Amino acid sequence: MSQADPSAEIQALSDLYVFTTLSCYTALLIYDTLLTLPSEIKHIWCKTVKIGTILYLFSRYLLMAFYVLAIYDSFSNLKCNTITHLGRALQVPYVIGVQGLLLARTYAISLQNQKVLGVLGLLILSPTIIIVYLSVLDHCNLTSSQFNTLTLSVLTSVIGF
Repeated sequence: MSQADPSAEIQALSDLYVFTTLSCYTALLIYDTLLTLPSEIKHIWCKTVKIGTILYLFSRYLLMAFYVLAIYDSFSNLKCNTITHLGRALQVPYVIGVQGLLLARTYAISLQNQKVLGVLGLLILSPTIIIVYLSVLDHCNLTSSQFNTLTLSVLTSVIGF
C-alpha cells in the first residue's frame, strides 16, 4: 500500500483554502452590491464624476473583477496565462481606490487635520507598495499557491486596515 505525498496533500489543502476564501469574498461582495445597487445608482451613477466617484468605482468593481479572475485562474492548469496577468494588474488600481477613499474619509472626519493626513498617508503607503510589488513580481517563478497565499494575506490586511 503506497502512502500519499504529504506535500501534495498540504498543497491541495492550501489551494482549497484559497479557493474557498476567494469564493466567500466574492459571494459577499456580490450580495452587498445587489443590496446597495439602488442607492449606488442614485448617488454615484447619476452624479457628476469626481475623484471620489472614481476611487469608489475602483474599490467597488475592480475587487469584484479580481476575485472572479482569481477564482477562474484557480481552475486553470495554465501557469502565467493572460487571465493571471490581468487579475494581478487589477490589484494596483483597486488598492489605490480603497486606500484613497480611506485617506479622504479620515481626513474629512479629522476636520482636515494635516498631521492625521500625514500619519495615515504613511501608514497607507506600506500596504500599497506591497501590493504594487506583488503585482509586478516575477510571479511566474512562484507556484500558484504561493502567490495566492501572498496575495490573499496582503488583501486581507488591506481590507482589515
